[in-house]
Amino acid sequence: MDILTLNEGLNRIVYGFPMKLVFLLVGAYLVIFQIRWFSAPLRMVRVSFSETLGAIRERAYGFGGQITPFQATMVALSATIGTGHLLGMLAAILLGGPGAVFWMWLGYFFGTGTKFAEATLAVHYRRRFADGSVSGGPMYYLSRGLPRLRFLGHLFAFFAALSAFGIGNLSQAGAVGGALAPLGAPPALVGLFLALLVGVVLGGGIVRVARFAQVVVPLKLLLFLVAVGPLLALYGGRLLEALALVFRAAFSPEAALGGAAGYSLFAAINAGLGRGIFANEAGLGSAAIAHAQAQVDHPVRQGFWGVTEMFISFLVTSLTALTFIASGLWQKGGSAAEAAQALFGAHPLGGVALALTVAVFALGTMVAWGFYGEEAAAFLFGEGIRWPYRLTFATLAFVGPLGGLEAFLAISDTLNGLMAIPNLLGLVLLGGVVGRLVYGFFRGEPWVPPR
Repeated sequence: MDILTLNEGLNRIVYGFPMKLVFLLVGAYLVIFQIRWFSAPLRMVRVSFSETLGAIRERAYGFGGQITPFQATMVALSATIGTGHLLGMLAAILLGGPGAVFWMWLGYFFGTGTKFAEATLAVHYRRRFADGSVSGGPMYYLSRGLPRLRFLGHLFAFFAALSAFGIGNLSQAGAVGGALAPLGAPPALVGLFLALLVGVVLGGGIVRVARFAQVVVPLKLLLFLVAVGPLLALYGGRLLEALALVFRAAFSPEAALGGAAGYSLFAAINAGLGRGIFANEAGLGSAAIAHAQAQVDHPVRQGFWGVTEMFISFLVTSLTALTFIASGLWQKGGSAAEAAQALFGAHPLGGVALALTVAVFALGTMVAWGFYGEEAAAFLFGEGIRWPYRLTFATLAFVGPLGGLEAFLAISDTLNGLMAIPNLLGLVLLGGVVGRLVYGFFRGEPWVPPR
């Protein structure tokens, strides 16, 4: 058995339906039994807003960190909002029908608890250095929170450091090159631009990465509105019908759709849960690396920023999905790329709007994932690995638009999925810590970092 055959089998496991149920169950466990949102949902919503969008300028700076909670969330969103929110969302509907959107929403709902726990634990267990900087994420809360299972932290860091080269670099750089090719941009020139940009931004550490994210995330959202806004206006009269179809097809696709394209309940659940889980990265643990950098006086405050991150991601995927369903183009089948071209064919700017949106989405993801991979590598090999890692990452950014290395991309995609296994196990075992931190936060108890 060669390595690619083995990788194919592992890929089916880490992205298969049973694994998606694990993601869902872990999120449900955290929401219901540890964070306990259902016991006082209105209070949780009110506090979540007051701690995030209601206090963007930050009322308090706390222990460690070099960036604000808002900046940390921008870094996480820079990685999270990517091409999966566009092409991936279209692919989910093509595979599972409109009912897949409902199951995506369910994945988002329970995934919010997962992201809350990841951000909270990342701050609680982060490592602080003498110069005021910090490092954190699953590799730290797994090794420090579960000392007898500290190998889980090393496993996560290994998977994250390697997968960042593929899923966070080569595939994203390829998406930028592919999006700009119809506009006449030479692949080599695109690769050179990406290599220089990634190298310069990563070279400035988390402070420069955060400043970049503060620019690129609003630009992503602005381009998304420019791309989707005219389509929403065009199909606005059918949006309520599209929303009703989502709920009708969620439990009985064949009855709701008249057996169109052979959609089944399993296909809807499988495609929807997959998009709801992997688009927002809840459970993978990657965003926790960014949230760990926040200057906060209590970990739960950053947990609420994790909820805000999920909400913004939810809005982008949902608007994309409802626009596509309202257009009726989902009934024609085909690939996600073909569907995207057909959908944006009705846009006043045509394919230019799609190309620029995809390019900026992928670019932001690259930089954030470069920081994630660097932090994971530094956990494994020490601070001296940072510049070699950055230079390697920049080199691969140049190669991405040129194509090739498909085998490495396939392996890195599997490694990206494998990140979730130690992380999800750790979230279950550390769920009690999350529950105690939430309880203490609402009682006004000061945060005491672990020794």
